[in-house]
Amino acid sequence: MEVFSMIKNAVIGDGTNPITQHFDIGRHVASAGPEMVWKIYDAVRKSDQKEASVFIFDKKVADKLYKPKRKEAVSEVLRKCVKNLERFQHPQILQVYHPIEECYDSVAFASEPVLASLANLLGNQERMPTPIPPEIRDFAFHEMEIKYGILQITEALSYLHNTETCLHGNVCPSSILISKRGAWKLAGMGFLQVARDGKESFMANPWTNKASKMVQPDLDYIAPEVQVDKRCFYVSDMYSMGITICAIHNGGRSLVNSMYNPAEYTKGIQLLSISFGDAASKLPIQLVEPVEKMINRDIRYRPTARLFSLLKFFSDSVVSCLSFLDSLPQKDAGEVTTFYTKTLVDTIPKIPKKILYQHVFPFIRDELYTESDKLVHVIPPLIAIVQNASREEYRLKLMTEINKLLAMPKNALVTIALLEKLDIILFKTPVEAHKIQVLPILYNTLDSNNSLAREAAMNALGAIKQHLDEDSIKKMVLPRAKAIFNNANNVKVKMNALMCIDRLLDRMDKSVISDNVIPFLTKIEPEDPEIVMAITGIFRHMMTDKRCGLTHALLALQVMPSLLPHTTNALLTMEEFGVLMDLLRDMFDAIDRNRRNKMKLEAMHDDETIRGSAPNIIGMQRHRSAAHIDDIKRSREKDHSRHFLSVDHVSHPKSRTGREQANNHKREHRVEFYIEECEEEQENHSPAPSTPELKDRQRFTAASPISQRRVSNHSSVNANKDLSDHKQYSLVPEGPMSPGINLIPDDSSMGFPRRSSTQSLGSPVHHRLSVDANGKPRRHSAGPVVVPGEMNKPHYGSGYFNQMTPNTPRRSQPSLASLSNSVMALFQSKLNY
Repeated sequence: MEVFSMIKNAVIGDGTNPITQHFDIGRHVASAGPEMVWKIYDAVRKSDQKEASVFIFDKKVADKLYKPKRKEAVSEVLRKCVKNLERFQHPQILQVYHPIEECYDSVAFASEPVLASLANLLGNQERMPTPIPPEIRDFAFHEMEIKYGILQITEALSYLHNTETCLHGNVCPSSILISKRGAWKLAGMGFLQVARDGKESFMANPWTNKASKMVQPDLDYIAPEVQVDKRCFYVSDMYSMGITICAIHNGGRSLVNSMYNPAEYTKGIQLLSISFGDAASKLPIQLVEPVEKMINRDIRYRPTARLFSLLKFFSDSVVSCLSFLDSLPQKDAGEVTTFYTKTLVDTIPKIPKKILYQHVFPFIRDELYTESDKLVHVIPPLIAIVQNASREEYRLKLMTEINKLLAMPKNALVTIALLEKLDIILFKTPVEAHKIQVLPILYNTLDSNNSLAREAAMNALGAIKQHLDEDSIKKMVLPRAKAIFNNANNVKVKMNALMCIDRLLDRMDKSVISDNVIPFLTKIEPEDPEIVMAITGIFRHMMTDKRCGLTHALLALQVMPSLLPHTTNALLTMEEFGVLMDLLRDMFDAIDRNRRNKMKLEAMHDDETIRGSAPNIIGMQRHRSAAHIDDIKRSREKDHSRHFLSVDHVSHPKSRTGREQANNHKREHRVEFYIEECEEEQENHSPAPSTPELKDRQRFTAASPISQRRVSNHSSVNANKDLSDHKQYSLVPEGPMSPGINLIPDDSSMGFPRRSSTQSLGSPVHHRLSVDANGKPRRHSAGPVVVPGEMNKPHYGSGYFNQMTPNTPRRSQPSLASLSNSVMALFQSKLNY
């Protein structure tokens, strides 16, 4: 064989292994095999760009053995290992992609993608690259990974023992490989023995220092009967499996540490029960008793691989699901469909995320690019993975494959399956990618000729409407929905189009509804009752949702005229006719209610204008008129005192002073006449009393001190005259009609009780107050001094007397506007005069 390899290498012409012609070899990532002699490299198959791993044994490693016979023995064991792997086709046994290739310097083969050996992940870094790859350095097993990994190796052993009647002979961490999908694969078949004539025992060679460690099984995992009795059984592999389980939970350390010395191995076997007692606390409680039996020196207590795989410890839905997934190629189509659509979908929420993305998702991803008939069954578990992923996980691990699936050609069934779950995809996809990557499948399906796909797209709009903006609805969705309705000959398709529009009303702007939806609905002239009821339902939706902006004007001018002809449709049932009439009545009520409320508001606004703005203007004019009269009176008194300076001036009318005095007399006469006419004008506008009480009140008012004050002003009464000779007056603050302090008669002297502004009728009588010539209050001989607070009470004006007697009706007042106009006109005529 060595000669053949040398000849083959000479033909090639260099020391490069021929496997490089078939694979592009990448970085060195791991090691495996006896004494970790295999170096594992990442690789890609050139024919189909499929990912793979290439195992290379560098023969220079065995050069230290010096003896060519021992060097060749190592190569022979490795060749046997690869040939036995090619022989077995089992999901839990490492799959070989390319057979062994050999040259003078190396032996190599290719397999399915491998992450590392179990020994590497447990800490054995012999012949590993430097530095250690981070995915191996930071690797940590999940409990579920270990559980399923143990089951996978057990199933591989069960296959070898029961189906192939073989003994593995070297079950240990260096013979177990972890694929990049997380599956545990059994390898290291270089010491495999096949049973002869149905015998269950095999001859075995004990481990010896006379042979290279590379051509012997790992001494720490060899069963005692092999080393002591030189015999092995199927359960000898179970002993090795038990020690491996302990090493997995014991930080990669075997219970027997022989240091490649048979004597030390014997001591370790004798202390095995003690060593197991220390490690048992680290095992799952359900594995303690079975593993203790597996490492028992008496083979009668050891369970078989098949029996061990039936432990309750492995009765887990996740483990069962993963096991079925690994054996999928051996299942029929019916089982695969049920598994994808039901079992896997229900189990995905329970699968740990690490196993889900490392082991489960790769299977589904591979199915996406197979036959279309299988693809439709993969969509449900794929959507389940998307639904259980976080947005960050989706963006990093799933979004690329989902986008490829959405963009690739698909049959109608796959498209419908995706549209039914499109809301889940949109929820996980970043917003900026919606229009570019996800929504095109919706728009394209609305334009397709497949009625089932179009129906699925319109149904999906109701679920994804929150992800659609107003511009997309107006320009992309609404025109397509109208086109589907107008081009459809099937009532069901038209109904779906109308239902689609109804679902999108909440996302439309008022202008879009009034300019696009309502004109479209009002132009429909259906005879089918279902269409009539669909339109009625849409308008009912608009009536109940104020955001739709269905005003009473639209109801009266567009909506109701289009609905009224449907009342004569003879195909409507009694119930359908009642629904239509109820809507029309509600529209009439809405119009009536809206118009009446608007009219009431307009009337209230007019009343407020009359009561608020006009009276204020009239009151201001009246106040200005009264103030103007008072100013004339005050200026008259000042002119009178200023111009009557001496008798001489009066006796000489031709002098300047005399002429001015004469003119002042004439001016004063005219002003007095004007004042009298103004006051008479005010009195003439008051209606005559119609009852005796009103006549008495009029006479009382005429005799009041206010009238007397008017007379005294006409006769130029001296302002310094003592007011104590007249009737008693009370001080009130200035009112809006007459500035300054006004004097009103004391009510008690007239037969009315004196009442303050804050007192009601029947309140106690106030103290009287007289004022001196300077306007200051003084004590009256008939009563106490009034407190200054009385001077701050509001002035009631002439209406004060009208409020004195509650039972007496008020005297009607003249029109303020007419009175103001009359005063201003009279005053203008006097000035002209």
